[in-house]
Amino acid sequence: MYAVIIAAVLALTSFSIKSNPKAPDAAAVLEHAVEDADFVVHLDVTATVGANYAVLAKLPEDALIKQVPELREKISQAVMQVESGRSMAKGMIGFDPISDLSSVTAFVKVKVGAPQPEVLVVARGTFPADLPGTLAKTMGGKVGTVDGRSTVMLPDGSMMGTTRGGVLLIGKAEWVAARVTDGWKAPARTRGSAWARIATALDGKPFFLVASKPSAALVAEATKDLGDNFGRDLLANHTVGIFAASSTGVAWMYEAKDAAFARRMETASKGLIDLMRASHLAPRGMAQLAVSALPSYARMSKEIDAVIAAKDTIMSAVWDMTGDGKFAATVKLDGNLVSVTAKGKKLSDVVPASAVVGLGVIGFLSVSDKKDGATAVKPATVKPVPPRTGGGLKAPVKP
Repeated sequence: MYAVIIAAVLALTSFSIKSNPKAPDAAAVLEHAVEDADFVVHLDVTATVGANYAVLAKLPEDALIKQVPELREKISQAVMQVESGRSMAKGMIGFDPISDLSSVTAFVKVKVGAPQPEVLVVARGTFPADLPGTLAKTMGGKVGTVDGRSTVMLPDGSMMGTTRGGVLLIGKAEWVAARVTDGWKAPARTRGSAWARIATALDGKPFFLVASKPSAALVAEATKDLGDNFGRDLLANHTVGIFAASSTGVAWMYEAKDAAFARRMETASKGLIDLMRASHLAPRGMAQLAVSALPSYARMSKEIDAVIAAKDTIMSAVWDMTGDGKFAATVKLDGNLVSVTAKGKKLSDVVPASAVVGLGVIGFLSVSDKKDGATAVKPATVKPVPPRTGGGLKAPVKP
């Protein structure tokens, strides 16, 4: 458990989510949208994976990580596996999935009774000119061309191709074939439609978004065995539901089929905001209780003593990863649409990440009721690690 505690502290204080000023807007993300898709998932790879890979690679050399050999070994192995896959990709197809991929969007259509959903994956980044053709040599498939660019019909029946603008499309052959042509035009979005709601959320350039606009057939299938409960009502009564997370907070929209349920969702959203505010104080309280209890377990093992020596770092991290619960929040009801925004200076001002640290420490103390036979060391033998500066979820936004 000590490894979990230290890993949580280091990961959450080292990694960061920063806004990406070059992130695609709604027009770009939805240029190749599947109009009757039931779900949309979008991830800004640059703001998440790209911004944090260097931090992951350096973790094995972190001063605190070095004091826990088992943890350092596990992290080193993970880094080696990622690097191995990265090198293989660069060597085989000339593409670095860490630095060359900027964002990914998936459009998913669930056909009731079908063994699997239909999917279109839209990837943006810097790709080799003939990536489909190169992949065909390693994955197999029939190579073709559309408007002078290579396409590949893969063995599973899906298709891969690139657009005139260099966007990579993979998925249902019919969808890809239509969208890689030079004459493809983005579907229109009527005002007040589900796609217009999704576009509004995407224009905020979130690092993550998931949207649901299920067909009547899918709703009927998904709810038929749920009985009478709030979960069923939540699924059955929405025309569109959206959740988005950014570097400064979260937002969601829920458009109900009737005004009565919209008012219920307004109340539920207000309640959720209140719970989010309260959740900032509990982790701080648990961390303070845990740090107060830690000295009672001194000299039981070198691992416990390492945690005791790092208690100041843990406390600093808990404060860094929480706010005071006074983030700005609005809950707006407009007709049947409930729109919610919760915003602070950083994501952890709104969604506290420190809960995992406080719960981890409490859990560790609750099971550490006997010595493990290891040679005890004094906390003083572990060199203190100065607080980090410039990292964490509070890191300033950089262009």
